[in-house]
Amino acid sequence: MVGEPLPGIGATAVGSDGTDQRAQGWGRDVVSVPLPKSIALPAHQHPYLIQLHGPDDPLLEVTFAIADEERLTAQCGGLDGTGRSAHRIGGWLQSSMRWPELGMLIAEMCRVNTEAVTKATYLRLADRRVLDLLCHVAGQSRVAAQFGRLQSWTYLSANGELSRLQSQREHSERLRLDETEWQRMQRGEMLHRAIAHYLGEATFTETMIEPPTYASAEPALLLAADAALRWPHRFKSDVDHAVCAALAMWRPSMADVSTIRVLLDDLGSESEPAEPLSIVHRDLITLIQQAEKTARFD
Repeated sequence: MVGEPLPGIGATAVGSDGTDQRAQGWGRDVVSVPLPKSIALPAHQHPYLIQLHGPDDPLLEVTFAIADEERLTAQCGGLDGTGRSAHRIGGWLQSSMRWPELGMLIAEMCRVNTEAVTKATYLRLADRRVLDLLCHVAGQSRVAAQFGRLQSWTYLSANGELSRLQSQREHSERLRLDETEWQRMQRGEMLHRAIAHYLGEATFTETMIEPPTYASAEPALLLAADAALRWPHRFKSDVDHAVCAALAMWRPSMADVSTIRVLLDDLGSESEPAEPLSIVHRDLITLIQQAEKTARFD
C-alpha cells in the first residue's frame, strides 16, 4: 500500500500480485498474503512474505536497517517534523507452517473482527505500529493466541527495541475486539505521530526523557482533544493535535501554566490571525521552561 522497501523492484503489471518482480528484486522466494475479498485492495497491495535463509541471511541486516530508517524518518525534525513515514517492514517471523497456510493465517489476522459498528475491514498488521498498539490494547497473550504454528513474530518498536511475540499453543484462537478496544485502535494514527514527535524532539534537542508508552500517549491525546475544543483557533490540522499531544507527554500540566493560557487565548486579528499550535510550539516550550525555572526558585 505504501510502496516497496527496495527501490529496485519495478512497477507491478496490471492484474499481477507482483510476486515475480518482488522475488527478483529480493533474490528470495516470495509469497503474497491473500487478503479476504471483503478487503477491497488489489492483489499487488496485499502484504507479502520473503523467505530468509536462516539466521545468517544477510537480508536480516538489510531489512532491519530499512525498518530502523523508517522509524528515524518518522521522528526526524522532532516537533518541527511530520511525525510520519511509511512503515513497510512488518517484522521477522518464524514458523513451521507451509507458505500457503502461513499466508492464510496472517490474512485472517488482518481482517477486522470487532463488536463495534464499523465499515473498516483491514487491520494493517503489516505496519508494525498497528501490531504494537494491538498488543497494548488487547494484551500480548490475546494477540499471540492467534498464532498457532506461527512460532514467533519479532518487530522493531518506535523506541528502537526489538519486541517478540511467541505462540502459546498449536491451534489458533481468533481475536475479537470489543467496542472500546476498537475505538482505541482507531486513534492509532495520531498516537503514533505524537510518539514520533516526542522521540524525535528528544533526539533533536539531546534531551533525556522517559521512554514513551501508550499509557502516557493515550491521555496526552485526550488532553490535546480538550485543548482543541478550548482553543479551536490554534488547531487547524492533525499536525496541531499530534504536536500538542507530544508536548502533553512531555509536560502533562502545561495547560495549567498561566502564560501558556494567555498565549493560546490570543485570537490574533483580521490581518494577523492566530497561528496554529504547530507554529507556536517553540514559544510554548520556552514558557514551560520559564515556569519550571520559577517553580524551582520558589
